[in-house]
Amino acid sequence: MKQQIAKMSDEQIKEAEERAVTGHLPKETAVEETAATTTEENPEETSEQSSEDSAEQASEQGSEENTEEAADPSETEPPAPEPRRDVDYAYIAENIANLSRMYTRIYRDGEPIAIEDPIQFPMDPATPYLRQLFQIDQKASYFITPYDQFYGILCYDSIRIILGPTFHMPPSRKKIREFMFQLGVKRDYFFSYQELLAGVTPMPLELFLHELCLIYYFISEEKLFLSDFTLYDATSNILEQNQLVKRYEAQESDPPAPLDPVTFGNDIQHTTIGFEQQMLTFIRNGDPEGLKNYMDSHPAGQPGKTSSSYLRQLQNIFIATVTLCSRAAIEGGLPAEEALSLSDRYIQHSEKFEHPEQILNLQYHMIMDYATLVAQLAVGGEYNYFLRTITSYIREHLDERLTVDQIAEAMHMNRSYLSTKFKKETGRSLSSYVIDTKLKKSMEYLRNTDKPIIEIVNLLGFSSQGYFQNVFKRHIGITPGQYRERD
Repeated sequence: MKQQIAKMSDEQIKEAEERAVTGHLPKETAVEETAATTTEENPEETSEQSSEDSAEQASEQGSEENTEEAADPSETEPPAPEPRRDVDYAYIAENIANLSRMYTRIYRDGEPIAIEDPIQFPMDPATPYLRQLFQIDQKASYFITPYDQFYGILCYDSIRIILGPTFHMPPSRKKIREFMFQLGVKRDYFFSYQELLAGVTPMPLELFLHELCLIYYFISEEKLFLSDFTLYDATSNILEQNQLVKRYEAQESDPPAPLDPVTFGNDIQHTTIGFEQQMLTFIRNGDPEGLKNYMDSHPAGQPGKTSSSYLRQLQNIFIATVTLCSRAAIEGGLPAEEALSLSDRYIQHSEKFEHPEQILNLQYHMIMDYATLVAQLAVGGEYNYFLRTITSYIREHLDERLTVDQIAEAMHMNRSYLSTKFKKETGRSLSSYVIDTKLKKSMEYLRNTDKPIIEIVNLLGFSSQGYFQNVFKRHIGITPGQYRERD
């Protein structure tokens, strides 16, 4: 209608306005009626206009379509990436702790953002190892302490998750006592701490690693496998041995399956004869402490190639090593039946492993175990069940003020009979053996820890620091302080 009105002449508009006045009509109505009449009188003009309008619209539409078709597909913006999902680490920590009964720590850029302790330890059990745990930067690793505790470490971007401790079997009384000493927990709290550790759910190492794989997948959406884990063992040269595995793998032109490097040449040096002989001497003499120090400071060398599979090679070396160690232990006084039976169990156990790190770890502990057994079971060159029982009891109760009466009561023996028989078997009194055992342990603490002497006195059940210093100087020839400074 507006277009029709626009086409009216001035005379037609003037006529419409006059008709509005005479007919008492609104001016707009009169104009619209006149425009309608004009359209009816000129249908061709209206049709032409409609055609022109349609053509114009079609032209504009076609132009838009052509413009769209001409657009370069490469210039089309890619879809925006999906925003990274937010991870509620506090929620993760809480549920891990509740499900596994495991101390859970989550850090971002080294700062704690979620800590859950379902056991309520008086002090974080990981305190002695935190520096080492923070130096590990692999995606997934596990750490074994000298007390057979497992810790898991996961690293993703700026996030670090540390789980543990857990263990395959509940720790012995002796291990709990020594761990408490390292942690700085007073021995008066032994039974309380023992109950706390009993609250930790034992978990086989393999199951623990599977749990770590699941947690890492949840936070990163990346799948890990057991072969992706790196072992860090506080009690052995596993780090060095792991680097050996990685060096072998780096020499592969076509990488084989994980942890199975098979194409490197047999050009590496064999284990030195000197190292092997010295190791067996420590076992034969029953000196686990000397053996540990020697192995930590003297690399064994690299074994020659005995199999195309690195795993099989380690198993072959393990069998040869356990055979040598069992013979050395027999020469040191361990009964042949017990030494060989233990050897068979070790070999059977090693055959179940699927990862080199497991065999390396078992081999270290096997060597130490034989030396410890000789030390425990050979007293004064004599070995029998009577001595084994008594010496084992003494070692397990070093933190107490042991007396002959107490030992006799525990052994269900007459005091006089116990003292006489022990001296006959060993050539020394029972009380002197107790003192000697405590002094050897105190020397170990003085060499390997920086604990104050008073703490060592309390740990080993001496009546006072003065008494300990007098006994130490009388037997060793120097004071405890001088011994520590000398070493």
